[in-house]
Amino acid sequence: MFRISLGILAALFIGSFSPNAMAQEEGAEEVAEPDPATQVHVRLLTHFHKKMSDNGWGVGGWIIMPDIVKMGTTPLFLVGPRYQKDGAWVEIMGGGLVAPDADPANAGYTKTKKVQSTRFQLSPKYFDKPFNVFGNLQFIDIGGEHLVTEQSTMLTYTFFMADYVLADGDALIGIETENYFGKIGTEMDGEEFETFNDIAIGPQVVFPFKDLNIIMSYQVHLDENTEDQVWVRAMYNYGPKK
Repeated sequence: MFRISLGILAALFIGSFSPNAMAQEEGAEEVAEPDPATQVHVRLLTHFHKKMSDNGWGVGGWIIMPDIVKMGTTPLFLVGPRYQKDGAWVEIMGGGLVAPDADPANAGYTKTKKVQSTRFQLSPKYFDKPFNVFGNLQFIDIGGEHLVTEQSTMLTYTFFMADYVLADGDALIGIETENYFGKIGTEMDGEEFETFNDIAIGPQVVFPFKDLNIIMSYQVHLDENTEDQVWVRAMYNYGPKK
């Protein structure tokens, strides 16, 4: 019951940051309704790992639906070596993102963009304090080229979250930043399209349910052409058998 109450409060808190709500508080006469397709996003993540030796080495992997609202069921899959020790772990993985083929000649088909990802976590056990840190450095579409300009389409993606674990572990509250560097825009810069960086930061709350974590956040985006976003993420972890 306490966790459900926290969830309701978190939803109200995150919603209070929305541009619509803030404009109403400031007495705006008319506010355009936000488009849910651009403001509300849902990510589904499945993580598995298995210890292969007594010195901490093993294997880890992810299957992710990056945004089922905007992208639909276009999975990202990753696998690679994992090292864990004393409440911390790191995974260095390779894989691919299945996405619609941008080539008009291949309409209706999909292609796989190469991805390299390094993810890590520092748990409360590592700090010996109620803190949790998770990060991800990812390169998307390694070696990819734009169909028209042949410029690199590789994106550098970073995600970092730091949270404080509330008493009894019912929830975690903290902050996150999610960033894309080198996005291709629509305006030309010489013979190539201009690129821009999508940098976002905002509050988050995590509700752990055994192997399932529900993560809710509100992101303020610094790029003037990118709307602020509400994110709901569900992550299921297949850990080692007890």
